[in-house]
Amino acid sequence: MKKIILILLLIVIILILITLLFFSTEGILGDCAIDDITRIENPNNQYEARVFKRDCGATTSIATVVAIRGKKHISESQDIFVVAGDVPILIYWTDINELLILTSFDNSLESDLVYKKVLNWDSIRITYERNSTRKRIIGHP
Repeated sequence: MKKIILILLLIVIILILITLLFFSTEGILGDCAIDDITRIENPNNQYEARVFKRDCGATTSIATVVAIRGKKHISESQDIFVVAGDVPILIYWTDINELLILTSFDNSLESDLVYKKVLNWDSIRITYERNSTRKRIIGHP
């Protein structure tokens, strides 16, 4: 009889843990909401750059992300620029293998809000400028 009660108690505990795992506000699995802002292909359609917001819940801040992926390996996307907050970002392909990222940060882009800043990915050169040199950002493009 004690074994049956112990087994039932273990089953209840396991069911509670599974429920907490799948129904918690953020989830232990780390699900994040993704809100696409813009996507553009490079001039020869081999790469795609994408700007999106990533929101992983109440305990983390929203991040604005620029990612690149090759068209041949569409599932392999790489975050190349990640900044804390809902930051307006414009992206332009200035050449087949050069992506320009415009933000409201100063020229150095060495802000505490910048989590990741990549200068080269695959054969792509990534350059960064303060947006005031191009055009005024009002919200996202």
